[in-house]
Amino acid sequence: MRVLAVFSHPDDEIGCAGTLALHARRGDAVMLVWLTYGELASQFGDQRPEEVARVREGHGRDVARLIGGTYRFLGFPDAGLTGGREEALAVARVMAEFKPNAVITWDPEDVHPDHRATYQATLSALKLVRIPKLVGNAYREPIRLFHYYRSEVRRPVVSVDITPVMEVAESVFEYYRAFYGWAYTLEAFRARRAVIGAEAGVRYAERFQVVAPQAPALPYLPAPGDPRRE
Repeated sequence: MRVLAVFSHPDDEIGCAGTLALHARRGDAVMLVWLTYGELASQFGDQRPEEVARVREGHGRDVARLIGGTYRFLGFPDAGLTGGREEALAVARVMAEFKPNAVITWDPEDVHPDHRATYQATLSALKLVRIPKLVGNAYREPIRLFHYYRSEVRRPVVSVDITPVMEVAESVFEYYRAFYGWAYTLEAFRARRAVIGAEAGVRYAERFQVVAPQAPALPYLPAPGDPRRE
């Protein structure tokens, strides 16, 4: 597979670091894309945005190395994302080049406007990537879109067993936690993934929702093997 992760700022990818590492370890191609450098992060105090951008680009480089993937920054302004055409087109051009089978991004209802805009731009890119006049060599193969879990969003849930690569997920989290001095602990991070894992019948898991049409109502519960179960 070829797995693309599209987020707003470095550290947004913490929620899928295990899944990305799992695919990379299997030999799949993995790419992380951030629409901004996160140059307005308050933890940097009065540092100039361009100085912060250089630091955070280093974060992206280091995390991509930990996960086993490649990375790219698209350079849109932090706290200025709209989910509009230019952002969607930039993401679509990455898709046309990378040719992903699966894309992971933010959920559509997150409180941060950049996060919601990133979801919208990524969703729109799935259409734009198919248009040669926009992206050059269009990519028309099926792409499955996954977003971070949101309980109020009614979409199918997919859990990924990250137990074999939990140490990588922890390394990514700890990398950021140590730099920013977060109060949220590694133990709490591990416990949350254990809760998701317990619900899915494994030790540790990450959870997403897949953008797919709601299944039609059936007259009866489907029997095992009935194709309508999917």
